[in-house]
Amino acid sequence: MYREMKQTGGCYKLLNATGPVGSQGDPDYNLDIDAPLVHASDLQQPLQRDVAVLLPVKQSVAFMQQLQGSPEMQQHIKGLLFDDTDPPASYSTVGPFPGGPEYAPYNAPSYVWNKAAGANSYPFASSWFPMPVFLLTPELAADAQQRAAYNAKQDPTRKQYHARMKLAMAAATSANSADCISQGTCKPLGGYSVWAALPPLPAAAGAAGDDGRPIILVVAQMDSIDMFHDSVQGADGPLSGLVSMLTALHALHSSFTNSSSSSSSYSKRIVFMALAGEPWGYMGSRRLLWEAASGSNSTAGLNMSLVEQVIEVGQVGRLTASPAANAPLKLYAHSQQGLGFGNSSSMLAALQAAAQGEASSAKGLVLAEFDDGFINPYFGSRFDNGSTVNADGIASVAAVLAAAVHRLAGGEPAALKVNMTELQQVAASYAACIIMPTPGFACPTAAAIMAPDYTVSTGSATRSYAPRNYIGVLQYMPEVQAPLGKSNVARFVWNLMASDSSDGAFGQACDHWKRRCQEGQVCAGWRSSSDEELMGRCVNATVRYVPSYSTRVSCESCSDYYTAKWQLTDAAEQWSQQYSWPDDPLWAESDWPVGVPDLQLYLHEAEAVEVALLVSGLLVTVAVGVASLAAKAAFHRHH
Repeated sequence: MYREMKQTGGCYKLLNATGPVGSQGDPDYNLDIDAPLVHASDLQQPLQRDVAVLLPVKQSVAFMQQLQGSPEMQQHIKGLLFDDTDPPASYSTVGPFPGGPEYAPYNAPSYVWNKAAGANSYPFASSWFPMPVFLLTPELAADAQQRAAYNAKQDPTRKQYHARMKLAMAAATSANSADCISQGTCKPLGGYSVWAALPPLPAAAGAAGDDGRPIILVVAQMDSIDMFHDSVQGADGPLSGLVSMLTALHALHSSFTNSSSSSSSYSKRIVFMALAGEPWGYMGSRRLLWEAASGSNSTAGLNMSLVEQVIEVGQVGRLTASPAANAPLKLYAHSQQGLGFGNSSSMLAALQAAAQGEASSAKGLVLAEFDDGFINPYFGSRFDNGSTVNADGIASVAAVLAAAVHRLAGGEPAALKVNMTELQQVAASYAACIIMPTPGFACPTAAAIMAPDYTVSTGSATRSYAPRNYIGVLQYMPEVQAPLGKSNVARFVWNLMASDSSDGAFGQACDHWKRRCQEGQVCAGWRSSSDEELMGRCVNATVRYVPSYSTRVSCESCSDYYTAKWQLTDAAEQWSQQYSWPDDPLWAESDWPVGVPDLQLYLHEAEAVEVALLVSGLLVTVAVGVASLAAKAAFHRHH
């Protein structure tokens, strides 16, 4: 009897410009890695035989630190099976300075922002493992515990439960991402960022440029990181910030809809931007700036030289709406000092006034729930899930943000009316879609504006609409401004932004291919072209997808899945160097065969039994052969 886990749970091989990250199995798909299952607590040093280790996540940090310095362990440990049954109180797969201190506008490389990455941590997400690594499902983890306990009581020469592992990677022999891109054995990490303008760009400006209004840029990130990409969460960091930004946009739209005022009266334009790929060397922002510099249609009308103020909405999911009776909301605004970074005092004053309940306003700030370090104990890990966030706190931040940017854009303070009960409901509904595994994108809000993709587990007919908050890879790039090839979260954000940055008037039925909207409009809420009721409606809005992938690759014949070919390019190198940025890390993910990953736990008979079976099998074969010859001889004698 055996248990199996297929097509999920692998720690897949990634590559960047300097080397590999993650893990892989035998490069030959037809060859499995097979070893007896041993619980990490039962390992006896020095190791005398090959084993597959069942590793509780609570023991993983100390175990990995030991493994890293032991060639003997690396030689004999043939696989690692992570058991998340009992999570630790604090856990992170990234380092103390997420993103890397080389990107910071200040010199403090040893500063610890991520307090979960202290002495009791290990940079799993940026490490290479010399053996296949799997994350067990809760059901398989419970089963593996029993099998490992059985093995611990048995003589190793007797029958044992084994793990049979298949994690073949196509880029097994590639030294770095440039190698595998050239060899065609990997694809670049990538997805799509989304931006929208409030008020929308004039139709002519949308194609040719801008109308000269200064820009307030409001930014949030839309994906996260973990060593196991199938299990990436990112509820607080960064998705709470994304939910808060979208809720703030809704607050502005709702206020305009219920009054005689509109965003057209703003003296400045507010641009809301959701960036994809930021955990991977700030891929999203780097690519967007390159698209703007090279005159791409995806950034038409977005004149970056007009950006006057930037507000990033970071981790805000652990804020409570009312921390204590009559206590203020503790929201921190982080800014960089120095002439090169502008004066953020007006933004800070606006945020302070907004937080005090005044309809007031908020050169670069990051809004966050923390002061001198993250309070999220699970930043950059699969344990940063929906149970850790508070939608009411997110709504409170959204109210502050909406009031601040409204005033900064030149809006009349009294014109903005915020209904906190409504805002809390909106934040909760967005969080249910973007953050929670259930309902995920089966939520009513998503169902009303898009046709979400889903996954089906092997051996099950159950559909899962759970958010996949790992950026993934770009296989090919169909029409950039159409929904085809976009993730659920990107399409969800695009459609919300389209509706909430519009003037509220819905026009004719539309789709993205045949029944297109006129210039200056977009097709919001499209679900299907087969039914008039499921088609989108044209709205006056400026909202765009922007491809997010390394500036060091380009794609030939990329509109078709079967002809797309990724290749290296240096087109952006000179442009990038003028800003003295760190080199683009060129992140890619290895391809792998169908049927990978695959993990089986099964009962392996004792070697003596196998030998006996082999011998008996040979004897039977010999006996059959002798009998056959005897029968043949007898036949000849009678004829």
